[in-house]
Amino acid sequence: MLDIRIPNNDLVAASAFLTDNRKTNDNADTMWDRLNLSQQYAVCTLGQFGYLLTYVRSIGDTTLAILKQDGKMATINETGIINVNPEVKCRQ
Repeated sequence: MLDIRIPNNDLVAASAFLTDNRKTNDNADTMWDRLNLSQQYAVCTLGQFGYLLTYVRSIGDTTLAILKQDGKMATINETGIINVNPEVKCRQ
C-alpha cells in the first residue's frame, strides 16, 4: 500500500494526487486491438472457461489484460502468461 504523506494539510496537492484520471472503459474491439498475439491467444483460451476480457491496462511499457468470470479474476501479461490468482484489486 502506498504511504501518502501530504505536507501541511495541502488539500490542492492531495486532490490532484487522488483524482481518478482513468478514461472510460473501452469497447471489446478496442481492448482486443491493444493486445498482442500471445495475449489474444490466452484470452481465447480463458474464454473457453467463461472468462470475459474486462480491462486492458498499460503499466509503463507493458500491457496487462484483466479478465473476470463471476467472482474470479485472471490476468495475462505481455508474454501470454495467465495468472488465475492475481493480486489485483479492482473497484466495483
